[in-house]
Amino acid sequence: MTSLDTIKRLASDILGVGVKRVKFKKELSEDERRQVEESITRQNVRDLIQDKIITAKREKGRVSKPKKKKTTKGRRKGKKHSKLSQKEKWMERVRAQRKYLAKLVADGKLERGNRKDIYLKIKGGQFRSISALNTYLKDNKLVKE
Repeated sequence: MTSLDTIKRLASDILGVGVKRVKFKKELSEDERRQVEESITRQNVRDLIQDKIITAKREKGRVSKPKKKKTTKGRRKGKKHSKLSQKEKWMERVRAQRKYLAKLVADGKLERGNRKDIYLKIKGGQFRSISALNTYLKDNKLVKE
């Protein structure tokens, strides 16, 4: 007959956990209690683990949440256009202008005949922003109010 400390030590080694995390089933029947007391070898302890008489407690600990990456100006590395390349800036600007142009045509504020000319001007990079495009349209009286 071996002590419970020895059985716990063997079980912790087999389960790969600390001795404090090894626990026995709460309510053991007489047969199970005798089986625990008579276990001497590692194989006996493995059988007890398989029968779920001996189990390992869940690991405690705090959940670590992922840190947010700081993206302030002082943290940026690289050249002036490394955050957003010039091409990406261009694409954002042109797409916004084209979407605005399509909205004007759909709302009937701009004639279809003028659309092609303005589209080509957007493609040529004549307007820096939607407001510049809007100013051009108002100055040349192409847009209806």
